[in-house]
Amino acid sequence: KNSIKIIGDHTDKYIQAYFQYDSKKTSGITISHLRFGDSPIKSSYYINKANFVACHNSAYLKKYDMISDVKPGGTFLLDCAWSIEELDEKLPGQVKAYIANNNVKFIIIDATTIATKQIGNAKVKNTVLQSAFFSLANILPKDEAIEYMKKAAYKSYIKKGQAIVDLNYAAIDAGKDALVEVQVPAEWANAGQTP
Repeated sequence: KNSIKIIGDHTDKYIQAYFQYDSKKTSGITISHLRFGDSPIKSSYYINKANFVACHNSAYLKKYDMISDVKPGGTFLLDCAWSIEELDEKLPGQVKAYIANNNVKFIIIDATTIATKQIGNAKVKNTVLQSAFFSLANILPKDEAIEYMKKAAYKSYIKKGQAIVDLNYAAIDAGKDALVEVQVPAEWANAGQTP
């Protein structure tokens, strides 16, 4: 919600956001459908082909077909603890094939480890990922987006104390530079036959 608010407040883009929530609140799935562009958005519907898709839990790749929601030539951001070398073994075959056959820009980040070990608070994982989104999306200059995120974090968390604000600032700074672009191996194009 903060991301779409930042875009709406600091660009001339038209914006729209819909959120799908799981029936169980804690540890449930949330799907955020964010639309923004230079023309008025006159319709309301969930997005099923997006320029940018992020998966915040690598286990979902085996449960849900989210990779086919990425438009050809789009960007897929995966939060995972896997190294580039482990991706070939860990990713489902249909995910690898879709990425390779649709010229998808594939980025990984270990936001969970950044939040829990580097910053020391698992609750800031989404802030790490929000910073990664703004670094990739090119909607605003990266430094401006980071500044707006920090202002939003201050406004949201100052009632809980400066220490919580500082945790969010650390998450924002960590997320902007923790992205790793994956050079997609050509052989992934034929990986769709394997589970």
